[in-house]
Amino acid sequence: MSGDRTNKSRYGLRNYPDPEMKEDTPANEVELTAEQHGDRSISMDMIREAMKDAMTSFHTEIKKDLENFRSEICEEMKKQTGELATEMSQKLHDTNIRVSAVEERIQQVEDSMAESERWDIGVKNTLIQLLQSQRALQDKVSDLEGRARRNNIRLYGVPEGSEGTSLVAFIDNLIKSELGGDAPMDRNFGIEGAHRALGPKPPASAPPRSIIVRFLSFSIKETILHAAWKKTVRIQVYFDHDYALEVQKRRKEYIPIKRALKEKGIRFQTPLTKMRVFYTSGSVLYDSAIQAAEDLRKRGMDVDRVPVTARSNLTTEETLVQLLPWETQTTRRAGFQESIREKLKVFRREGNETE
Repeated sequence: MSGDRTNKSRYGLRNYPDPEMKEDTPANEVELTAEQHGDRSISMDMIREAMKDAMTSFHTEIKKDLENFRSEICEEMKKQTGELATEMSQKLHDTNIRVSAVEERIQQVEDSMAESERWDIGVKNTLIQLLQSQRALQDKVSDLEGRARRNNIRLYGVPEGSEGTSLVAFIDNLIKSELGGDAPMDRNFGIEGAHRALGPKPPASAPPRSIIVRFLSFSIKETILHAAWKKTVRIQVYFDHDYALEVQKRRKEYIPIKRALKEKGIRFQTPLTKMRVFYTSGSVLYDSAIQAAEDLRKRGMDVDRVPVTARSNLTTEETLVQLLPWETQTTRRAGFQESIREKLKVFRREGNETE
């Protein structure tokens, strides 16, 4: 019984150690415990080595995976970069083709414009020649018309119907009664004919039509005209030359200027299509009504607007500009062409900066 208890106690102590019974533990059991502790230390070292090997292997695998991933990324980036470069190169090529097409079109437009400008110059020179010829012909016609009217006198202010049945007899009596001793009354004036200015009869409130009187002799016509200018006619009839139609238009342009000079009491003359004004500082001869009006305004006189008829005061170049409105279109096309050139320069500069 005691032996069984001893064995049980022995095995029970081995299986279930009790701190209070340490001193009763046999020596061999202590040695076995030390051996167990030694085995445990060996196992921890092995675990450390195994973990170290595992970590090294894991690190190697991670590094290898990273290298593979980096290689794949690099390959993918190279691929995409190559595709992008190819696409950009294609687009740049297409753009260059379009730019070349635009430049070719611009060159065609420039050639067409150059041809058009040469044509314009030819037309302009032809028109200048035609205008000069027309002006020369007009001057010749006016001169011939003036020579044909050389023996005529034009009377202004004779009321309509006052001439009665015979206009020639009325003019003859008018000259003898109004001019008196200033004209030779003891001779025949040699009136070849007389008539009212062509046109419908004006209303009573409008100025009467002028009367054109033709004499057989130029000297008699000049004598009567100078006598009429020296004396004031009682019925307010004004005697003047019978000018050609072109000359009459030019002389009518001086009417506002004559009115302004009369208000200031300044003496003037109108030889044919010109005007001579006698200022206190001296006389000035004007070639046109516009020139006279501008000078009078500079001198402080109030002059009404001068009517310009039949482009009589325009030079050949000014008349040509009015007849050629398409010259403005040529200038506009030239400006459009210059703007296209500037845009192409900007496009090329931006393209070079991008490359």
